[in-house]
This record gives sequence, C-alpha cells and structure tokens, in this order.
Amino acid sequence: MDSSPLVPPPVPVPASPASARPGPRVFINYRTSDEPFGAALIDTALCERFGCDTVFFAPRSLAPGTCFSAGILDAVAGASVVLVVIGPRWLQAVGRSGRPRLEDPGDWVRREIVEAFRHDVCVVPVLLNCELPAEYQLPVPLARLSTLQYLRLHHRNTGADLERLVRELGWIASPSPDHPLFKSEIS
Repeated sequence: MDSSPLVPPPVPVPASPASARPGPRVFINYRTSDEPFGAALIDTALCERFGCDTVFFAPRSLAPGTCFSAGILDAVAGASVVLVVIGPRWLQAVGRSGRPRLEDPGDWVRREIVEAFRHDVCVVPVLLNCELPAEYQLPVPLARLSTLQYLRLHHRNTGADLERLVRELGWIASPSPDHPLFKSEIS
C-alpha cells in the first residue's frame, strides 16, 4: 500500500492577454505570381527576430494533410497583424476566366484580407517596388486597404527596409496594452 500523501491537482493559472491568443500573431498575405521573394524575406526576418511560431507563412506553417481553408482562415482570425505584400503585378493578376483575381470572391489573397477586416485584425500593406493601390482600383470589400499606412520593401534598401519592418512590428514580441495595435482578449 502506498503511504504517500495525496497531492491535489495543480490549479490552472489564467492566461494573460498577451498569451491568451494561441498560434502565430503575424500572418503574411501574398500573391505567388507577384514577387513572392518579398514574402519569403519578410518571413525569414520575422522568424529570426520573433521565432517562427509567431509568424504564419503558408508554405512553412501549414503541415501536410492540414485543411488549407480552415488553416488559413483560422490563422488570419487569430493574428494580431496581417501583412499584405503588394508587388507591381498584384492588381493585374488574372484568373482562368481572364478577369482580375481580386474581383473573384474566392481568390485567397482577397479572402484573407476580407477575413482580417471582418475580425478587426490590424492590416499593414507592405509595398514591393510599387505604389499603394488607389481606392478606385480595388474591389469594394478591399477598398479600405487604400487608406492604410504602409511599409516599403525596396530592392535597393532591402536590409534597412526589413530592419524597419521588424522594428515596427516589435510590439508583437512583447505586447503591451499601451500599444495602439494591442488587442486585449478581455475587452
């Protein structure tokens, strides 16, 4: 017979708002046919600084056999920020029908951005050697994108631009309720 005293089970400690949200806090949205190197560079820089578990980059973050749509939409909804990587061909990408892909409600770039807006996730355009699209160039559900403050990643200033992007997103590593982009889970 065991004579050791009974040990009560551990009392769960409530998670703080900073750790309450599981999974990646940065979601990288990009079009594979438009300068995908930019998204890969951003992923590498953010992983080096904050750890890959805080950054969602579909080619690296979705495990084989994962439901693509559920994995993507869950990651967007759970993110603190969605980086929308926009290159010079982002607006002109066309689907099989010959129509602009952004006009197709099933286009994944569009779906991810709309999902971010729907969940009030901070959206930051990252411009790769191009200008921010004007409101009239975007489908109505994406028009708000044209009003957002953006960051740039230019081929002539890649190092400095990546450094700035990482610095601007530094609040992710140590969220503070005082930061304007912090989303409290309590509110």
